[in-house]
Amino acid sequence: MIKNENLKPVNRGYDGLGINSNDSAQKTAELKHMIRPDTVFQSVRSVNVTSDNRFLIITYESNIPRIRVMDLEKLEFLTHSYGGHTESVRLTSITTDNRAFHTASWDGSSRKFEIETGKCTQILSGFGRCPSCFLDPEQKFLFTASYDSDCDLEWKNNGRCWDLRSGRTIRLYMHSNERLSPAAIDIVYENGRVYTGSDDGYAFKWDLKGEKPLMEYFSFNGTVRKLALSVNYLAAACTDGVVRVHYKNSGEYYRYFYHNERDIRDVRISKDETKLWSANEYGSVYCYNLITGERIYNKKVNSLWIWSICLMNSEKILVTGSGDGSVVFLSAGSGQIIARLYNLPGGNDFLITCPEDQAFPAGFFYTNKTDLIQVVMEDKEMSVREILDLNDPRRKAYIYKHNLKNLIITRLKNNRYYNSLTENYIRDKKILDQISEKYNPHMLKA
Repeated sequence: MIKNENLKPVNRGYDGLGINSNDSAQKTAELKHMIRPDTVFQSVRSVNVTSDNRFLIITYESNIPRIRVMDLEKLEFLTHSYGGHTESVRLTSITTDNRAFHTASWDGSSRKFEIETGKCTQILSGFGRCPSCFLDPEQKFLFTASYDSDCDLEWKNNGRCWDLRSGRTIRLYMHSNERLSPAAIDIVYENGRVYTGSDDGYAFKWDLKGEKPLMEYFSFNGTVRKLALSVNYLAAACTDGVVRVHYKNSGEYYRYFYHNERDIRDVRISKDETKLWSANEYGSVYCYNLITGERIYNKKVNSLWIWSICLMNSEKILVTGSGDGSVVFLSAGSGQIIARLYNLPGGNDFLITCPEDQAFPAGFFYTNKTDLIQVVMEDKEMSVREILDLNDPRRKAYIYKHNLKNLIITRLKNNRYYNSLTENYIRDKKILDQISEKYNPHMLKA
């Protein structure tokens, strides 16, 4: 649980000098909103979005086996619990028809859940803590990676290939080198080839049948956190502050991307192979030009570590899941924050915010629990700051104006259309203000 400690409580009705702010701040006062400072959030372990951009799947850190699925078209959480795991779910892999997903859990099992019913339809178990899974696009195989030294001291980390029809392991991909810092193993699959990277510092390519690696891409004194594949490249997010990119087929070095921080926790490559995104332990997202190596942006979007990133809306939006309890939606091309979803611990409570812009100088939000929002009246000239009471008419009017579910849906589905709407609104408002100013009596203008 992460408590919201960044938002400081303010004086209620007084400016700190004994002056009642209700009587003073009128002409120059502005209303703003903030999240109630005692709000608690759940740390996020992974995020994943269905390929049709309909559902966002969120899993959580620590020992919380909770899974939440958000309907992005309705902007609400589905009511299903997706229960059965006894430890946290570290990663998910979605079926190609977007109707179900597989899990990788710290309890040493993988489950398959139907998204719209919450029903568990398959359980695979009998291995060590599992941080990663990857579903074969044809859905014949599920690949999992696990710390099998939990079960057998003679083993290190293993990748597995499961036959989904029989529910049995049919291949192992064994990392036998010494684990330098017990931390991670990842596994991905493509066209009969399996790719693994582990905390022994090695990245391998395997034939589907396993036995021995076909290729060693690199080795170093550290841990491979995550792997990403594209048509030509394999990228590895590593704990020495480097994203290593090699030619996938030949294994040759292509380009290394050096970061300011050491622990890089996830990586993605664009389908057209022009961009690479990475995220690290300090809540920063990096975007690089994969062709030139140029850094396009580096932005701190979360206050704590980012474990997971994914892409949605034809790679226009990058989604991060962080230990600070929030999921951030940002423009993949510029790094501009579009919205921030706060993960509340109870039920299906909802809280999402959008940053300020010209149309909404204080930003806007959507929540089904409006008591989480504090409306603050500020008058900088008078040095007055007041939190409005829940029943204050000014607060009610502000909440009504800024609690904008449909506008957030529009922004997440089509940010360009949202920008067009707000530009038209600003232009029309200026015209109306000019007309109003022109026809006001002279004394009213004064």
